[in-house]
Amino acid sequence: MSSESARTEDALLVVGFKALTSALVLAAGFRALSDDDYARIVIAQGFAQAPKLDPSGTSWLPFPFWLTGSAMALFGDSVQTARAVAVLSGIVASLLVWTAAHWLGVSRRGALLAAMVASVFPYAAWLGVATVPESLTAALMLLGLAGVSSDGAPRRWLGAAALAVACASRYEAWPVAAVFALLLVLDAVRARDPRKLLPALLAVAAPLGWMLYGATSRGSALFFVKRVADYQRAIGAGGDPLLLDLVRAPAAIVRAEPELIAITVVAVVAADYLGIRGWAARYRRVGLGLLALLAFLIAGDVRDSSATHHAERTLLAIWFAAAVLFGDLAPRVLRKSKAGTHAVIVAAGTFAFVGATTMIRPWFARRDSFIDRSAQLAIGAQARTLGASRANPLVIDTPDFAFYAVIAGAGGPAIARPLSDRDPRKEKEADPFASSQSLRERLTLENARWLVVTGAAHTHLAAEIGSEHGRARDLTLFAIPPELETPVAHLDRFHVGPPRKRIAP
Repeated sequence: MSSESARTEDALLVVGFKALTSALVLAAGFRALSDDDYARIVIAQGFAQAPKLDPSGTSWLPFPFWLTGSAMALFGDSVQTARAVAVLSGIVASLLVWTAAHWLGVSRRGALLAAMVASVFPYAAWLGVATVPESLTAALMLLGLAGVSSDGAPRRWLGAAALAVACASRYEAWPVAAVFALLLVLDAVRARDPRKLLPALLAVAAPLGWMLYGATSRGSALFFVKRVADYQRAIGAGGDPLLLDLVRAPAAIVRAEPELIAITVVAVVAADYLGIRGWAARYRRVGLGLLALLAFLIAGDVRDSSATHHAERTLLAIWFAAAVLFGDLAPRVLRKSKAGTHAVIVAAGTFAFVGATTMIRPWFARRDSFIDRSAQLAIGAQARTLGASRANPLVIDTPDFAFYAVIAGAGGPAIARPLSDRDPRKEKEADPFASSQSLRERLTLENARWLVVTGAAHTHLAAEIGSEHGRARDLTLFAIPPELETPVAHLDRFHVGPPRKRIAP
């Protein structure tokens, strides 16, 4: 079999394995980490309907909305389109990990093993189907670091392009791009060749461009830092002891994915015991980039500007690198070890994996719970089927950020909006459900023709105004008859952005 045919065969194996993993995750019922997932769908729907440079108008970076929104413009603005983009992004992420392993000099068998491990560990499996950008971003970060670890100019340019996209998707890619650029500066100085600097400019283009946009359009180059910190203060987050802030992210590397770290440590120790040399030098630059990422995350914890939910997802690039290291060393260790040593190493790896699964994960691998918004999606889709539209808008009453899933199901912010966006930084509004009269006045102001309410009390009040057309769990859909002639309150007066409770930088 030719080298090209072997690569194609391996790539197809990676695609098939990741697709199967994603199918199993979805079949098990997982759909979303948090309401952020649905907020991102809503923003992408808004981009599909009215493209703009900064689709969210918040601290969130734009590339994920450009990607999903463009797909929605081509294939429809449904939640299914967003899910398809997420699944395909997860498959691409596994292929990028496989490519990075090859660039780092890992054997064919090792690269295939690395990609499969990187496809199946829990956070990789969840993020590989969730409508959030972490999976693709982490793989792009790893590819960028693999590119700067290579001597060839094409790989460095591809690595720079990967980091440019990653930096336009998630802020944790920024320190990795900075390390990429600094390493190229050192290479250019040593080689006395300024052309080696050019990929560095591409790698840092997105951070510089975003800060320039902030300075000219948002009042500050670092507007995103202030926005997240303000929100953290508004919800009373932060304020933890300094020591806890310093150890939270490093500890989470082991705590959240103990099995992966355990088997990787066994592979490293076994390689050292067997005298396998030379591998560490290949990962030096990758390690520098990931240390910069870890320092960035620690600084975010100290400054109360880190992710406010499922913070472990920001460590995905580190876990991808661990998968590559395991894929590199495990076959070499097993190949070099003699029969007796081979059995001991296999037993040690098995014991480490089982111990991590039975002892560390149950006791220490705590995480924020995932959400089920199937009822909200269903009621939103039903409203759209029955006639909710820009001309006949849907307004939503939920006690939390579940309204994003209703909006996503209904087809986006041009069709639906909440009665309250639940932003804790805003003054509390008058309760529209104080009486049937106040609700009637608010619905008239909103030009609402459809209403989704949550809970028995609000349902009883809404029944005095409209007619019931559907239910999903504790949600009820009402058709609202036209009221007195009033000026139409246009939908664009209300901005639908990402959830204020869970802003992730």
